[in-house]
Amino acid sequence: MMYGAGDLRIDEELFDLGTLGATEIFVKTEFSGLSTGTDLGNFEGRSTEVPGAPDYPRPVGYSNVGIVAAVGQDVSKFRVGDRVFGVKAHRSAYVAKEDEFVIPVPAGVAADQASLGYLVHLGVVSLRQAHYQAGENVAVVGLGIIGLATISVARAMGARVIAVSNSEQRAELARRMGALDVLMTGDGNLSSVFGGVGADIVVNTANSWGAWQDSMELARYCGRVTVLGFPGRAQEPPPFNPLDARWLYAKQLSINGSGFLPKVDCSPSEIRFNLRRNLQYVLDLMAQGSVDLAPAISHRFPYQRMREAYELAAQRAKDFSAAVFDWREASTAFQRQC
Repeated sequence: MMYGAGDLRIDEELFDLGTLGATEIFVKTEFSGLSTGTDLGNFEGRSTEVPGAPDYPRPVGYSNVGIVAAVGQDVSKFRVGDRVFGVKAHRSAYVAKEDEFVIPVPAGVAADQASLGYLVHLGVVSLRQAHYQAGENVAVVGLGIIGLATISVARAMGARVIAVSNSEQRAELARRMGALDVLMTGDGNLSSVFGGVGADIVVNTANSWGAWQDSMELARYCGRVTVLGFPGRAQEPPPFNPLDARWLYAKQLSINGSGFLPKVDCSPSEIRFNLRRNLQYVLDLMAQGSVDLAPAISHRFPYQRMREAYELAAQRAKDFSAAVFDWREASTAFQRQC
């Protein structure tokens, strides 16, 4: 739980398995993934900068992989021992209705990689919302975990991908994740990418105004810029017009905010990719080996040391790309108690 800026605590809650509902499942967490955007913003006291976000105290985290440890008597979709992904906070265990957003993890997918599944899903959403077509040129600006995951998933979807980096370390990671080329911030003449054609789609996962400028320059005439970051977050207003006519009028760019998919459960004929089916798609890509996040996971922490991850992320260290939290020791303790 986050009780305020920098005030991260591990609270304890008691749960009696005898109270498990007939249609509920009890899941013991293996790994949860750190979001160096949302989670870090909460740690730094910027919880309410995201519209609609709760104030403190609040749980943190939203990408969780665990094993079903118990099921209610009427549960039909899950069995004890199933590995599942849930849009759940950092915690050792949770209870969910079987028809909630709890998704089976395919065999062969590493639990630590699967715990970052929601962050990969954001990259897929950004491409879908920009009406991506297979074979298009995609540029990714911002090489945190979401940017790195977007490179990997864009390649899996058939795109030609380049990246923009402000660090040689992150540039090397981008290449390992599948980027054909990496430009360094400040290189100039970004419009010359892809043989002078420019990027059909630019995915901006960063918050700085400099990243916004790079995104506008990278896009081709009539290109699309899809924004996963929070432009200007924690910065002063920009010294330039972010909607300059040289981008909107002269280049006829389309700009859209990204990251949302309907949570409603419905048939594919109504909404082909809702949140559940998009996450299933991401996990299937991992199972096929088309998306491999192993190079991007720089740190693995036991849950007791979560604060270290937040503090490292706050330093913006370039060798800190992605962190996952290991809850298996807590699960073992639970088994001993039972």
